[in-house]
Amino acid sequence: MSFSLSTFTVELNGTPTIAFQVKWHAEADEICREWVQSHWDQVSTKGPYGTDLPPYIKVRLAHAPERAKYEAEGDGFEFCGEVKVVKLVDLGGPSGRHSQAED
Repeated sequence: MSFSLSTFTVELNGTPTIAFQVKWHAEADEICREWVQSHWDQVSTKGPYGTDLPPYIKVRLAHAPERAKYEAEGDGFEFCGEVKVVKLVDLGGPSGRHSQAED
């Protein structure tokens, strides 16, 4: 039996941030962890004492508009391992970090 790819979205602090396709949710969790680690300086925020505060991270199946943006390659893409990851939002911003103000 062959399974098709599903499109997953990673939300950071409630904002759909990236989308990618894999077969299983466990694979999506792994890609999410790898991507967040490699982009930690963009997704973390500085706390009041200069410590890195981790974002709230959620992996879920993509909604129709997110799937469409994935298929159109959105604002750009990169590879995490062999998986194409499409950015749904720009993480750059003025400070180079994702913030609630961008939502």
